[in-house]
Amino acid sequence: MERLYQWMSKASGASTSVDDALVICYNDCDLSVPEIFSDIEKALKAHLTLPDCVYIIGSTAQLQVFNEGWKEDQTRLADFLSRGVKNDRVCVHEYVFLEWNAESFTSHVLSDSAQTSPCNPEKLLRDGLKTLLAKNHVIHTAPSAHSFKHPSGTLNNVFIQTRELASDEAEVCVVGYALALEYASQLKKACTVFIDTMGIYPFVKNALGRLGAKAQVMSFHSYEKLKTIFPPAEDYFCVVSASTSGGMTKQMGVQKFREDCVATLIDRTADDRYGKVLIPLDSIDHLLPVKPDDGCTLIEIIGENFSAKSKPPKSILISLKHAPKLLPKFHKYFGMEGILGFNQASQPKKLLYLNPAKVLEHADFLAWLSDEIDWSVSLATNLIVHANDSGSHVLAEKAKELLQNKLGAHKALQCVPYSDLDGVDFETVTGVLAVTIVARDGGILRQISRDLRAYMKQEVPRRFFAPFAIPQSAKAWTQLKSFLMKNPTTRDYGFSNWLHLPVGELGRESAWSRMTALCSRAQIDHDGFGEIVDRRVRDKSLDHATELLEKHKHGLLPKHDGSPLALSDGFLFFSAGSAVANDCPNVPQSTVYLTITAVLQHAREHGEHELRLQPTGYESVVLSPECFLRFNDNILQACFLRACLPSELDYSASPELSKLMKELIAKIFQRWEKIYGDAALEFAAALATGTLKLTLDDTKALLEEAITERRLVASPLMGLLLLANKLYFPITKNDGEDAVA
Repeated sequence: MERLYQWMSKASGASTSVDDALVICYNDCDLSVPEIFSDIEKALKAHLTLPDCVYIIGSTAQLQVFNEGWKEDQTRLADFLSRGVKNDRVCVHEYVFLEWNAESFTSHVLSDSAQTSPCNPEKLLRDGLKTLLAKNHVIHTAPSAHSFKHPSGTLNNVFIQTRELASDEAEVCVVGYALALEYASQLKKACTVFIDTMGIYPFVKNALGRLGAKAQVMSFHSYEKLKTIFPPAEDYFCVVSASTSGGMTKQMGVQKFREDCVATLIDRTADDRYGKVLIPLDSIDHLLPVKPDDGCTLIEIIGENFSAKSKPPKSILISLKHAPKLLPKFHKYFGMEGILGFNQASQPKKLLYLNPAKVLEHADFLAWLSDEIDWSVSLATNLIVHANDSGSHVLAEKAKELLQNKLGAHKALQCVPYSDLDGVDFETVTGVLAVTIVARDGGILRQISRDLRAYMKQEVPRRFFAPFAIPQSAKAWTQLKSFLMKNPTTRDYGFSNWLHLPVGELGRESAWSRMTALCSRAQIDHDGFGEIVDRRVRDKSLDHATELLEKHKHGLLPKHDGSPLALSDGFLFFSAGSAVANDCPNVPQSTVYLTITAVLQHAREHGEHELRLQPTGYESVVLSPECFLRFNDNILQACFLRACLPSELDYSASPELSKLMKELIAKIFQRWEKIYGDAALEFAAALATGTLKLTLDDTKALLEEAITERRLVASPLMGLLLLANKLYFPITKNDGEDAVA
């Protein structure tokens, strides 16, 4: 959880000397002096240019911490202020704290000088709301040939999803401050606040809390319910989440709700609207042209959810823009022999497993470890707890040696595995270092953290070491860090990581588990295939297929001649000159797979909506068929098929994309014995497991063509094609008996 949200604001004007301002808004958290300096430094570094002024929005208690930090006897202050100087020129002229005082802001310059420029909190917050609109993808545009049907009955191509305006507590506070500042008098005296959706409840409740108001918040949910509500006798206020036509507020006017007691959070414009608009999009240079319905497919909005008559998926073409930043480092340290796969590691079994044995001795890692011990580990530490595996034990011993050299012989260090934690005398523990060599989503660190919280006082410092990590997602990694670091004290616990690379889901449900289930079905069930091919060819082909799946359950399915799939030179995601790029044919399959799954996961969490491989409420997303043409190495095609989620390979909702995939796969099946068709078995298996889906017509045409062409000779490819045909077009006994040779 972030404790602040920051943005840049343009504050230029005739009456001010400030052009660019950095605005930092804190949530309702406790702060310490070291934290405020690091927060501002981090915020300044996030922008290419230094601002003229820094505004901090917060509470009275937070102001007291800033005042303490700005005392002249604080040795860090001078060093901090020097960061606002560039080429001997002072760029950051002022640091101003905007203290919330129950219904407005009071400015405090964090120095003895007077404030040189007037401050407009409304303008600052409006700019913050503008950045939230873009960051959290609040405004949705209907796909081509689609229109939104709003609850009001309005048909157009725009939908505003206000509940997405904030994604964490600090962002909720930005909206809360803006609401409280704009509608302070109405909200303070209101006994009831009516809202149109519970999606905006956190914003309204936050604003009421800042004003000390005790109003009851009631949601009427829909147009139909609104028509049954009339203005109460006591004071009230109405908040509408969003509008593109102003229809709901006009309905409130019809029902005699006073105009000064009606507000809309987001609207296309404030012109000709009943009541005020907090964020009129046309006033913040966010013009929203709305076209009328032109007979397109309708996406009906029910509350804040979508239903549609048709949802053609958006296709995402993987490119260099989807490359994770740390991918080259993983290739450098793990690429040639440090990634083990698939499901071959010892207990517990994992699809992919990092082997850091050699990296632990690498000079780069040892330098990082030494710096972490010197700079980050508390001198109070006298207990090291490590995960029960051998790699974590080696790392813990290295950390112990470095820390012991730092502490000297007079202080004893205890190093124990997690399994022996119960035997530690925690009355003597003054600081803890928890170590695991490789983290996934941090299960072992979470267990250690929970036990430490039970055994020790919360004030005892502790640090968590996880130098290497392959988490499921960036979000999961952030949640792990928050879980380990946050505590009831005013300081966070420490966390150290050298390399982490989100790689998506590597759990039990994977392409490998689906292959295993397919193999089991093929072994026990030879019924339901119909008179497609001669029974002897069918049975022998199914036997070949099951033998193949069993033999290659720890890898990818091979080429026609049984040799493994391999990479050719020039892979896009291998950095030129790296060890993996210089020896592509010998790069392990597990390294190629980890690369593809990391790229796909980065695509799922990409910051740009148009590049994001992530479905929305009204639009599914698939991998573009062109990916299989652009990345046409057999192993790359196989890795995409294995690493993608089934929904990302579901082309059944788009006849156009399905046809492209059908034509591609048909050529691969035809050329199985040739280079171009080396991944034919993987494509057939993806169809047979239901991972890859086409329209039923395309599936039928594809399978009929491929099976007919190979009907005379038994082969594992024929076996997989028959299994795919049975999955989509099963034959029951009533449909006919199997052919008898």
